[in-house]
Amino acid sequence: MRSKSSGTGGSWGTNPTRPRIRRRTIVIITLVVMMVFSIQSFVYIERNLRPPLMNIAKIRVKQVATQAINKAITEQVATRSDTDKLIDWKMNSNGKISGFMLNYAEHMSITSQTINTVQKTLNEMKDIPEHIPIGHALNSAIISSYGPRVPVKFEPVGAVKVDLSTRQKDAGINMILVEVYIRIIAEVTIIIPFDTEPEIVETDIPISYLLVVGDVPMYYYDNTGKPVGESAAQAPNISVPLGQGTGSGVTANPQNNGNAESSNEGGTNSGASTEGSTEDSGGSNAQNKSSNHPGDASTE
Repeated sequence: MRSKSSGTGGSWGTNPTRPRIRRRTIVIITLVVMMVFSIQSFVYIERNLRPPLMNIAKIRVKQVATQAINKAITEQVATRSDTDKLIDWKMNSNGKISGFMLNYAEHMSITSQTINTVQKTLNEMKDIPEHIPIGHALNSAIISSYGPRVPVKFEPVGAVKVDLSTRQKDAGINMILVEVYIRIIAEVTIIIPFDTEPEIVETDIPISYLLVVGDVPMYYYDNTGKPVGESAAQAPNISVPLGQGTGSGVTANPQNNGNAESSNEGGTNSGASTEGSTEDSGGSNAQNKSSNHPGDASTE
């Protein structure tokens, strides 16, 4: 038999229900706090970290994809020995180059091989995810390499576009450098946690250079008017005209200055006209005098 405890207010044994209630309450409160914290973290990431993370992911994916495509195409071009057949040269009656055009057969062969190489390269890269530290998205130089690393993946979508074209650059007097290059355009989808966006990867890869040399003149003049070339010593000297108002100090358009003086107000106009008429009459008298007495005019 259990004995009742002595004294007033005694009871039979202890009551274990209160510790259980307290422990359950602590667990529930902890779960609620964790849930609220998780929701706030999700909202913060959605509003503040998602845009910068996506921008960094775009830059990284374009960099990695471009490097992989360039490497694959460069290795493909290095194995070809017939790159000189890419261009068909057109000659005139004198045997000189008058134009050029791309070889259609070589064009189609390179285009098809490039498309297959790019698609294969992108499919191999999609299984290797990149990781970006979340500190990059906080715009802080101190913690840029810290924090959890966010996985970044991409999926090739659509068809790869390949275009073989040429561009010309001046390489000297009557010389042109022709560059044959491949333009590759691929569309991919960038995947990060909580977001996906499409992106265009575009790159130009030169595959051949050709120098076209024309007839070089015996001499030519540079910007300063000096002859340049093998026969520069036989070239006639030319003088570059000076700009207006420089050199001898003679002002241009004297009629405009006279008109400006005559356009003054009132008394100035009359005085200028009187002086001008006096000078004209004096000049005519001096002219008559010099014509009548040439000896006196020379003496004066």
